[in-house]
Amino acid sequence: MINGLPEQKINPLAKPPETKPAEMAPAFETEEVPESAELTGEPEPARAERDAKRPSHAPAAIKRQPSATVPSPRDPVTVRIEKILEDGVGDAYNRLSPIAKQEFKLKGEQAAIKIRELLKSTHVKVKKIFRLVLEWLRLLPGINRFFLEQEAKIKTDRIISLRQPRD
Repeated sequence: MINGLPEQKINPLAKPPETKPAEMAPAFETEEVPESAELTGEPEPARAERDAKRPSHAPAAIKRQPSATVPSPRDPVTVRIEKILEDGVGDAYNRLSPIAKQEFKLKGEQAAIKIRELLKSTHVKVKKIFRLVLEWLRLLPGINRFFLEQEAKIKTDRIISLRQPRD
């Protein structure tokens, strides 16, 4: 309420209402409101109070949320697993669209982390590692299924050799 009168919403696209001639119109005191306050519908004192609390150098509207990226564990074994996985897929990777490249890379990193966890266990499940590698390679379009299986088998063998102690 302004000056005891109810607020009315004004549609800027609507035609202005018919007005009475000046001698017949009631005389109301009008208060000048800055244009920004009219647009937000916020009274000037509340805006001033809010603006006083905000530091002048900070942006007004948006606070940035920290991104949800988890820092990947970069132990040497995980890095070596990633190198084995990426070996030989460069040409097919370069043919992917930028969005598909990001997805492929992300899935590869996730697969490397899962493979690392599987290698830490006392009983290594080779079939699970093979499936992880094969599912990741299937993201590449236009490559023969048998070739993918062969590549997954080769990569799995190389990954398993990482676990065996070298005498």
